[in-house]
Amino acid sequence: MRKFICLYFAFLSLSSFAQQLKPTVEVKEIRNSLHLAQDIQKPYTSDSLYLLTTYKNIYRSPEMGLTNQWGLYYNEKTQVAEIVIRGSVNRGISWLANYYAAMVPASGTFYLTPNQPVTYQFSEDDKASVHVGWALASVYLLQDIKPKIDSLYRANHKEIMISGHSQGGVIAYLITAQLKQWQKQNILPKDIQFKTYTLAAPKPGNLYFAYQYEKEMNQWSYSVVNTQDWVPEVPPTTQRFKDFTPVSPFSQENIDKGIKKISWPKRWFARGIYNRVNNPTEKSVKRYAKLLGPFLFKQINKTLPDLQEPTYRQESNYNRCGNPIVLDGLQNEAYQKQFNKPENTMSHHLPNAYLFLLGE
Repeated sequence: MRKFICLYFAFLSLSSFAQQLKPTVEVKEIRNSLHLAQDIQKPYTSDSLYLLTTYKNIYRSPEMGLTNQWGLYYNEKTQVAEIVIRGSVNRGISWLANYYAAMVPASGTFYLTPNQPVTYQFSEDDKASVHVGWALASVYLLQDIKPKIDSLYRANHKEIMISGHSQGGVIAYLITAQLKQWQKQNILPKDIQFKTYTLAAPKPGNLYFAYQYEKEMNQWSYSVVNTQDWVPEVPPTTQRFKDFTPVSPFSQENIDKGIKKISWPKRWFARGIYNRVNNPTEKSVKRYAKLLGPFLFKQINKTLPDLQEPTYRQESNYNRCGNPIVLDGLQNEAYQKQFNKPENTMSHHLPNAYLFLLGE
């Protein structure tokens, strides 16, 4: 009987850890992720971090790629691990990674050296495109992240959160997307449960990337934004008629067909209006792809001389993605007094502003 009772309580203990993560928003998880984002940027003492989050930092990667870094944190109470992606730092080519904003296909190959091709797949949709700088950063980081996930799984840890603030948040989208694809390809076990919080993150890719990401993650990914934070508004976006899905009456193909059906005088007038609307957007995308693609790659290549330049897409139709958690301090006098500092462009962006709006 005594042995049975021991086994019974052991089972209860194991079952209590069987599924800690839920497909819903948990404010405590968001708070923890914000504190971890601060820790990887500027570490707390280990005791302070534990008191704030009950997490311990068990691994911190070296800097790699575009001056990127990630950390692995572990909560002994819940047996949940959290992958935290560091945001931008004011050195190296960290900020160039943000400005390197041409688009590339969401599936393809980067040549980190002429003899080191790395295949990636952030989406199964051929129309999906992503930000090249953050895609590159993700590919570098994933080479270090995957072995740690394999080690966690061998130790029977199957619940993993992924988070990041700012640049770290947008890279967290792409890291998550690749891990989900690896699960579908049996490169990672399907019974690992991932849950993602992106904090103050920019837009990672086009609408087709967002569609597939949200379909794959469903209620397991949340985008936490502050309405006064400018960072989730970037990169700058241009939508053209050719960016619409082909069945849309606004698609370039269907507009061309419609104009051809009009009698000559009206057709000339309609074509003139169409060109006045369409041509500026086409020129904008071409300039965008040239200046934020090849021009910036030359600067990045000075630090990473073996990196081969990828092939870009002539596109800049960026969209937000993930289930939005909107924090709004516009009517909060205490928040405005403390954080509405026009001279400081980052006052609404930093984790402390988000923590305040969460009630901490």
